[in-house]
Amino acid sequence: MMKQIDFVSSPEQEAARTSTTERKPKRRRRGSNGPREGHRRLTADIPADLHKRLKMQALMEECTVTDIIIEASRAWLASR
Repeated sequence: MMKQIDFVSSPEQEAARTSTTERKPKRRRRGSNGPREGHRRLTADIPADLHKRLKMQALMEECTVTDIIIEASRAWLASR
């Protein structure tokens, strides 16, 4: 197995990084890596221009793209 060479770290930093000291696991921020409770993650490929317009509108309305998509989805389903 070849050893990866890190050209940025000093030998002291490399030694500290590879030491056998136990590291504390990083804490995840709640909600940053998954949907909120009671929600489901949705992934969709949309045209780039539509995405840009959604982001711009969200900025102007001081809300999120998710808020706009939820509102639009509810309105669309209600019209059915």
